[in-house]
Amino acid sequence: MAPVRLLCSVGIASALLHLFVGKTEGSGNFLERSGDVGTGSTDHSEYSLGGAAPHPSAPAEGVIEYVHLWTSADGETHLADCKVKDLAFTKLPGGESAQYVRSLTETVSGINTTNIIVTQQVGANPWHHCPQTQFVVTLSGTWFVNTTDGDQRFLPTGSWLFQSDTPNNPAAEPGTRKAMHYSEAVGPCNQMVLQLQRPPAVVDKPCPF
Repeated sequence: MAPVRLLCSVGIASALLHLFVGKTEGSGNFLERSGDVGTGSTDHSEYSLGGAAPHPSAPAEGVIEYVHLWTSADGETHLADCKVKDLAFTKLPGGESAQYVRSLTETVSGINTTNIIVTQQVGANPWHHCPQTQFVVTLSGTWFVNTTDGDQRFLPTGSWLFQSDTPNNPAAEPGTRKAMHYSEAVGPCNQMVLQLQRPPAVVDKPCPF
């Protein structure tokens, strides 16, 4: 799966929050699947779309939403709809008007970019780990992600995902689908991936920032 900016890493997180804000809709039953989704040996490779992908809508003032793909201690992956906390209404450096701002680089440990990738996803990306803790921003088009607990989110233009279900996640286990997800593009989908130094982790609650 996966989502540039010629900016210093300190500016990237703020730019991400301002340029790629969209209301992420989802959590309905968009997925038809064979078998029970989990981390065992059941085959979950046969997927079909059971409903139309949602369209992005304008965000509410002072609200920046994102989707968190998180891993619990048992290795199950989950999805949560989150809102960025602690936004300040202030001017950006060089700006003339106030905006809702939070620098993740300055306020969250490990949010410093090590790699920036632009990609166009086409088709399915079967069950896999993400390569590194990362943000995935949908630049244009739509894709969706499924987690091992059976949940799903469509990610249309303007939405962004935060994930750390990497191969070295503490809950990952070779030969299983622990700390994995499935993703698929609904037609070609352009993405920007910002990979981070933040170590992968299991968590007891989502929405870390």
